[in-house]
Amino acid sequence: MLDLRLPADAATLTLATVAAISDQPTHPRVRDYLDVVARELGATPPAPDVAAPDPEALAAAVNDDDAREATLQRLLIAAMLVPPLTGERVAQLERYAAALGRAREPALLDLRRLVRGRKRALTMGLMGRFPPLDRMKRAWRGGSWGARWRMMKAFARLADGRTAARYVALGELPDETLGRRFFEHCRAHDFPLPGERRGLPEPGVFHDMGHALLGHDTDIIGETRMAGFEAGTMGPQGFVMLEFTLLLFNLGAPLPTDAEPQVDKVDIPSLFDAFARGRASSLDVLRWDPWEDVETPVAELRARYQIA
Repeated sequence: MLDLRLPADAATLTLATVAAISDQPTHPRVRDYLDVVARELGATPPAPDVAAPDPEALAAAVNDDDAREATLQRLLIAAMLVPPLTGERVAQLERYAAALGRAREPALLDLRRLVRGRKRALTMGLMGRFPPLDRMKRAWRGGSWGARWRMMKAFARLADGRTAARYVALGELPDETLGRRFFEHCRAHDFPLPGERRGLPEPGVFHDMGHALLGHDTDIIGETRMAGFEAGTMGPQGFVMLEFTLLLFNLGAPLPTDAEPQVDKVDIPSLFDAFARGRASSLDVLRWDPWEDVETPVAELRARYQIA
């Protein structure tokens, strides 16, 4: 997600617009989010009855292209805070996006597809920008024929004995190591290891290695924290992770993941505290090779990667 720095007058207008776009400025989740954005801008959250500025007034105050994109990102999140997402809310958001010169913003198109019930188009639009898939693509392009064959077997939910043996061996490592924590995380939740039938392709294992590294569970609050942390490490690409989390766990959008869609479940402080934690770390989860760290104690890795 892009950083947002605005002068005081533009910050005030932006916060008022966030409240208006949410459609329910007194809702606890909206108040939590207004606190997050206000801290970022060094401003005070608006009163619940604040009037929404005209789109043109907001655009006049926020006249830098990068700042406009970052501002629209905050408005997009605001639109996803209180289910259900309505066509009226998206239409209001579209008016602000047009004034900011961002009428074709991909996440805005995603929300329009959601309210229209265009599930396949939503999936194609969102997943085409989903950062973990970039990692899969890089692994495919840069992999040997053997590595590609193993990925194909994993995508087909088939087993690969040599791969599975490597990951089963992690269970023999000392308790405090990342590899042992990962092994126990998978066994505790009945997740097949890479190489086992229905196991993940190895390029996708970084997410559950991250669970082992950070100690987050796989319930909604744990996945929310995990997504926030990952988003924080991804720079501008991180916005898509935040969008994905809110669509899946707050708006109940059916997305191609093993997690069940949920409605009204995202805890904003957990999401954005984790985002700040990821932003402050030196870990780049999209380029991290967890296998290089499996024999290292988790506490040492957290210190190495500056994970608070």
